[in-house]
Amino acid sequence: MLALTLTLILSQTPPAAPAGLLQRFETERPVVLQALAAKYACEKPSRKPEPLCDAALSETRGSAADIRGQNVLVGLTWIVRRGATGKVSVSAPRLSALALNGQGARVLGAVTDISPENAEETKLFARLAKDYEALLKGRKTNVTLPETIRSLLSVWSKSANHPLEKGSGAWVFKGAPGELRKVGEHWVLVGLGRAGDEIGVSVFTP
Repeated sequence: MLALTLTLILSQTPPAAPAGLLQRFETERPVVLQALAAKYACEKPSRKPEPLCDAALSETRGSAADIRGQNVLVGLTWIVRRGATGKVSVSAPRLSALALNGQGARVLGAVTDISPENAEETKLFARLAKDYEALLKGRKTNVTLPETIRSLLSVWSKSANHPLEKGSGAWVFKGAPGELRKVGEHWVLVGLGRAGDEIGVSVFTP
């Protein structure tokens, strides 16, 4: 049975951020984004889209676009760690989902990993992750999710209850170290892990 494992900065019950975590996020975010931009040569024109460039340049290219109605988006999350020398390591991408529910002036959100529970799902999710990577890099025009995943995400998204506040250039998760921006057709989430030693960067697509 498909499992939705809540991770990163959000859960269905908003956690209290440990002392100093928000400040650490503010310190680490620009350094990690700059390192990502350098690693993927994001400032240089490229014929092929690079999804991590969306994350690296989200502060300058993204915006706090309006959120209306019930939305569930699927995409990929990478875990980024910065070593003592400043060198950045990036994990393999994993499937994630983002729920955004706009109810007038109130906006609620939630993020989840889409985790397999058996060998068959492991193979399926690995293929879907590659499909989404190809989509974000412009090599595919769409990805078809199995009905079992779509139906479960639809139900899950209705229970999103983490409040988002609209800032000057980003949506901020209240009480949690994370920022969400729309970059082109994608939504980019940059958030600090609870341990405080890694940053999760996600790119979600409708």
